[in-house]
Amino acid sequence: MDQVLRKTSNGRNEQQQRSQQLTARQRHVLILCDGRRALHELCALMGEAALACAHDLLAMGMVEPVPAGSGQDGPIPAVPASGRGPETTTDKGRPAATGTAPSAVPASQLAAAVAPPSKRSVALARMYMFDMVERLLGPQSGPARAHLRAADRPDALLSALQECLGLIDELAGSDQAGKVQRHLCTMLPEDLLDVFQRGGHADFALSA
Repeated sequence: MDQVLRKTSNGRNEQQQRSQQLTARQRHVLILCDGRRALHELCALMGEAALACAHDLLAMGMVEPVPAGSGQDGPIPAVPASGRGPETTTDKGRPAATGTAPSAVPASQLAAAVAPPSKRSVALARMYMFDMVERLLGPQSGPARAHLRAADRPDALLSALQECLGLIDELAGSDQAGKVQRHLCTMLPEDLLDVFQRGGHADFALSA
């Protein structure tokens, strides 16, 4: 939760061009990822749903973890079409060894940046699903959001989450449903996790 994120060149382009690829909440988190604020500060500003948005932005290559000791949102070199970073030459005309800007966030950094908080939360899972059904189902998300809002007990929330997964599976595809379920498994309290994984949509639960 102390990981600091900054925008990549893709993230800065998205902020300027507003391609409608992001939800309003994701765009707000993108703006706040300035290379100075830690994840716990984003959660303090926007609630625990900011963690799920940061997870999505990392997966989309819009933000990246700031290396230890850097702490700045400076320009990130764009990667040329060849996939290699800008070259420099030595005094003998040979290309000098240079670092290259990665085209995607390394898996190890992604895992470290989006590691779930030590205290899992049904509120976090609920807010994440709110965001996902709004993003994936659009105008058809109304009944699902109403069910989530009305769920006032853990068993009712699990039922609502499974209903939402079923709608995502039907309208957005099993791949999207599987991704959402895997994220939920990092957020739900462990005493509810087994029950959730045995739910009606366990067939696509944790497949790669």
